[in-house]
Amino acid sequence: MIYLINVLANNIAYYRRLNGMTQEELAERVGVSPQAVSKWEQRINAPDVAFLTELSGILGISIDELFGKRIEREPVYELVDKVPWPDDGKLRVAVYSGRKLVRQTAYELEPGKNRLGIRFDLGPGKTITGEVKIERE
Repeated sequence: MIYLINVLANNIAYYRRLNGMTQEELAERVGVSPQAVSKWEQRINAPDVAFLTELSGILGISIDELFGKRIEREPVYELVDKVPWPDDGKLRVAVYSGRKLVRQTAYELEPGKNRLGIRFDLGPGKTITGEVKIERE
């Protein structure tokens, strides 16, 4: 049981930060106090089962994922027709704040396996980093 509480606490904190939310923002959206979210993340208390559906929806994950189960998902590809760049076949990575484009970069893919490092500096204390692995036929 303690293991599950630790996993739940870590995942609430991880996905909250991943979604760019403060404890106060998450608390407001769930309908609890900021102190409740703080206690969840510090493993002092666990959220009531009634909040799990709301929490998972806000964090963009399933309840299973909230408890540490990894779900393999098919990537979702959507055709977007209103973007500020030409349809030139490049792989683009973009960061949006709401509907505002904050940063973007483009990569030419080579045939075979491509490994792309991504880093966006968005201001003091706000950096997005990652790695994309993609294969071009």
